[in-house]
Amino acid sequence: MVVDGKGRIVIPGDIRRKMRLRKGDKLLVVELGDGIVVLKKLDVEELVRSIVEEVARSKVDVESIMGEVEVEANRIARKRIEEILTRH
Repeated sequence: MVVDGKGRIVIPGDIRRKMRLRKGDKLLVVELGDGIVVLKKLDVEELVRSIVEEVARSKVDVESIMGEVEVEANRIARKRIEEILTRH
């Protein structure tokens, strides 16, 4: 495979067929290190469906988790803003 001037890579046809890749499909790219990159086809609908099923089975308090995520995101944002402001 070759990277073109716009940074695009063409996946060979036999691999596209095996992965059932179609125009517009989403791929997850993971760098493992040592020059190794893994592509994984993302089926967003299936991913959402499995998350919903897992949350329902585990009886996770999603509202509580969302609150914790928001608090942590705000903490990180405040810290980052402080770092930026102290440099100027």
